[in-house]
Amino acid sequence: MDVNQVLARAFASVVVSIDLTDDDDIDPDVATDILEPAAALFRGLSEEGRREVTSLMLQCAELEDNPERKRAILELPEAIGLLSED
Repeated sequence: MDVNQVLARAFASVVVSIDLTDDDDIDPDVATDILEPAAALFRGLSEEGRREVTSLMLQCAELEDNPERKRAILELPEAIGLLSED
């Protein structure tokens, strides 16, 4: 696994863990404040960069055994704005 794959998998793991955490454990506003700066960095990528990160996220989903986490990872590219067109 190359460094980009490791970073993508680590990012996906953290984001999905935050996303799936009960609102009583992590306030949704705090979760957004934590994740928004990273999402903004991804949105600043070129179209090619967005495609590459999306591909890495899909690879992460393939490696996930937990169905709920897998679904959340599959939704991640859209959730962080990788699929939106500027």
